[in-house]
Amino acid sequence: MSEELTDLIVEAIEVFLNHILYLRDLYPQRIFIKRRFYNAPVYVSKFPALNSYIKCALSAARELQQRNNLQAVFLHFYQDELGISEYYTFEIKRLQPAIEVKDQLDMEPALLYDKFFIDFEEELRASLYKLAERLKMLNKLPKGAQFRIILNTTQEAFVRFSHISHYQDFPWLCNVFKEKAERNVTLLPLTCLDTLGLKLNLEQFN
Repeated sequence: MSEELTDLIVEAIEVFLNHILYLRDLYPQRIFIKRRFYNAPVYVSKFPALNSYIKCALSAARELQQRNNLQAVFLHFYQDELGISEYYTFEIKRLQPAIEVKDQLDMEPALLYDKFFIDFEEELRASLYKLAERLKMLNKLPKGAQFRIILNTTQEAFVRFSHISHYQDFPWLCNVFKEKAERNVTLLPLTCLDTLGLKLNLEQFN
């Protein structure tokens, strides 16, 4: 996969991660600032510790995506004492190979079908608006709730990354969805970015 497309996918995930954290009120809203991303208004964290954690997770996600080993990214809200569990699933879809080949003008590969990012900007604005509207219906997270970012990859990539010193501080685990077989789950489709092959769903476990 081209680095340009990988960077766009990871950057879009970062925007949605920040925006969901803002919308779910896990942190005081004063730690977020309003920015524009591809002409779309978004809220991003200015809290160093939070930014460092997100950066670490997305650094691993970028390398996995560059190798076509990133299957999904999960934002997990949880509160063990009350049994609260929300998973925001960023499912990665492989785009058609034609997107990554050169056109008749011998331009650089990737995203040639939308080289001015017009479709991407429109999809992003619509997705952020739709996300905000759909999350309004959720109950407020309880006091003491926490979150973590989880990357879903192949077994081969799991073994390889767990032995790379740069990523050994990242918690590599297997089978994070064991609770699906043990608890009821409610699925709420949230939005998608077809230009990047990203699909976002919310799963709530009861």
